Amino acid sequence: MACYFRDTANCEITVPKLIESASVTYYDIKVRVGTVEWFVERRYKDFDSLNEKLIEETGISKKLLPPKRIVGNKNPKFLEERRKQLEQYLKEVLVFFRAQLPKVLADFLEFNKYDIVYLLQDLSKLFSESGEALLSIKKEYHFSALEVYAISERLHLPCPPESNRGKYDFSHVLDFSTQLEAIQIMPVKDDAVGSDYNAVDVPIGRSNIIPKNLKFNLNAFRSLKCLKIYALPSENIIDIGLLKPSLEKICVHNTTITSINQVLMCDNVHKNTTIDIPSSEDIKLNRSASPAKSTPIATNRIWRDIVELDFTSNLLTHIDESIRTTPQIKTLVLQQNRLRNIKNLSVLPHLQFLNLSINLITEVADWHLELGNLVTLNLAQNKIKNIKGLRKLLSLVNLDLSCNLIDELEEVDHIACLPLLETLRLTGNPLASSVDYRPRVLSRFHDRASEIVLDSEKGTQQELDTALVLSAILISKLRQKPQQ
Repeated sequence: MACYFRDTANCEITVPKLIESASVTYYDIKVRVGTVEWFVERRYKDFDSLNEKLIEETGISKKLLPPKRIVGNKNPKFLEERRKQLEQYLKEVLVFFRAQLPKVLADFLEFNKYDIVYLLQDLSKLFSESGEALLSIKKEYHFSALEVYAISERLHLPCPPESNRGKYDFSHVLDFSTQLEAIQIMPVKDDAVGSDYNAVDVPIGRSNIIPKNLKFNLNAFRSLKCLKIYALPSENIIDIGLLKPSLEKICVHNTTITSINQVLMCDNVHKNTTIDIPSSEDIKLNRSASPAKSTPIATNRIWRDIVELDFTSNLLTHIDESIRTTPQIKTLVLQQNRLRNIKNLSVLPHLQFLNLSINLITEVADWHLELGNLVTLNLAQNKIKNIKGLRKLLSLVNLDLSCNLIDELEEVDHIACLPLLETLRLTGNPLASSVDYRPRVLSRFHDRASEIVLDSEKGTQQELDTALVLSAILISKLRQKPQQ
């Protein structure tokens, strides 16, 4: 990202070409600050308007800008000559304002889009005028990668010689940021782009700035409880550990991460170290794990207050040991990844909600050993045919098995015995297309059939009556088997 304040001596402005569009001539301006460059299209009338404002605000000479021409202003030779004159005009203006660009000139050249200081001036103005109103609605704000990077870098800069204090002062950004409890960070401020992890490789606007190359810290956000990242690599965040005292929820969507440790330990070089989690008492007393354990984890690697992780739409292939650094977690969303099994969840005693929908899971053998206290489990859109491994999830209340490969009614018996189960989704399975599917499934719950919400609906009286008859027949057959 550009910083004119830091690279004043290494700045260049040219007008390399003309662009004709709908019989209108645009001058394509190239701005370079250090290694960062971008292009801006402007008409002659835009130059004229800029010049009038500069004359009014700063007193520059009226003769710097080449004069207007009414006749022959579409002549190619004239346009080429004007291009050169406008380039010279910008060069002379840049020399005149070498120490600091006036706001009107910075906006004309789009420094407010690509330069740290000038972008933050716009953000400061917004928060100065509307910050209280925004915070009164919700203490959450959507930032682009450029904005977060600019805030991070500005904290390391000496105070620029800003004449535009007041509403343009950086303190408004800091004041607003410290009050935020949730932020979303995307490659650019466009919701559609945030849904595509390829956006991090696409230059921003007409610049050469690539989002994935912007590394930043979040030191300005000291009250943050929820962090949401879209498409950006988690490794872009420097010193994420500074957020541990306050953060309660992390969401990472549409990235190429394959392991959870790329998020929870993104600033830790020992990502593959075996982890032993301190007990709750150890954590409260700020102690490490018992000395008897072979590889104790330092308490500063524990996310003490994290209760929810949402890693929807990534490329996760396994649940690695880093998940154990969140011992208080209650909700874990791993929807739309590439998981085939689960592990390392048995040490999360508070886990109640688990979403594993849209993965590659085919087996659920003995999952009660990993998910002892689970209340809600979503396994929709996997490749599961046998659900015997769920039969001992005794605390389960909500179960979604929709769009799997379950085709045998007997499979329902494995979950019908769960004493707290209330909602069940089986739609989209081969079983759901069979004759009298609903009453047949409800019949496996026997006396509890009326309590079950199957595929978002409780059984109708007719379905329950049929289920009661089928249940009686089933019980009769079961009683006859021992006699045979």
